[in-house]
Amino acid sequence: LTCKVIAFLGVLSCFHTAFMLFCVSVTRYLAIDHPRFCTKRVTFWTCLAVICMVWTLSVAMAFPPVLDVGTYSFIREEDQCTFQHRSFRANDSLGFMLLLALILLATQLVYLKLIFFVHDRRKMKPVQFVPAVSQNWTFHGPGASGQAAANWLAGFGRGPTPPTLLGIRQNSNAAGRRRLLVLDEFKTEKRISRMFYIITFFFLSLWGPYLVACYWRVFARGPVIPGGYLTAAVWMSFAQAGVNPFICIFSNG
Repeated sequence: LTCKVIAFLGVLSCFHTAFMLFCVSVTRYLAIDHPRFCTKRVTFWTCLAVICMVWTLSVAMAFPPVLDVGTYSFIREEDQCTFQHRSFRANDSLGFMLLLALILLATQLVYLKLIFFVHDRRKMKPVQFVPAVSQNWTFHGPGASGQAAANWLAGFGRGPTPPTLLGIRQNSNAAGRRRLLVLDEFKTEKRISRMFYIITFFFLSLWGPYLVACYWRVFARGPVIPGGYLTAAVWMSFAQAGVNPFICIFSNG
């Protein structure tokens, strides 16, 4: 019974980490590419609902093998209690491995799209200086950057309404302001996204050798996995939880 509990907790934490990293990658993409939507929709209750959903999915993946005799057991080659991966015809090993691989692949695709977005934003474009029109320091016209109009809409502008904003009410409620993602906020979000991507990369790198060994057991019928490789893969999966605090410290240092 103790071995089953340990194996269940190990599989539960593995899937929980994978699901949570995927959800974090989605929120990172929304925070940078759609900041106004993220500020409005990603609230405390939204995050709480996502956390509950992740735990529910993790339990749904880790609990069924508890009822299957021999699935959670002590693996002598790995010297640990875990899910016993056998041929894809023997148990549900293939389904577990495919789902975990799909989650990790989807997470990488989200970060890849985020990298492309940041790269496109950083592209240099030729500067064209066009004179702007001003009425009482409210610049408008082709040469205006839009900052004066944004200031006026936020309640900081003085003087008459700029011609381009006629018919639009000025927002005087400071608590309800929704600003665009300025440069400092963009840098902060990018730094946080870089930290979480490094965590995701280390998770994939340290669990990768063990996942390869699991796929080998599911499909291969020939030679067994070398003992040295399997031992190193198991210890690398253990080390994944230990490197996360150092990643957070060095990324925010």
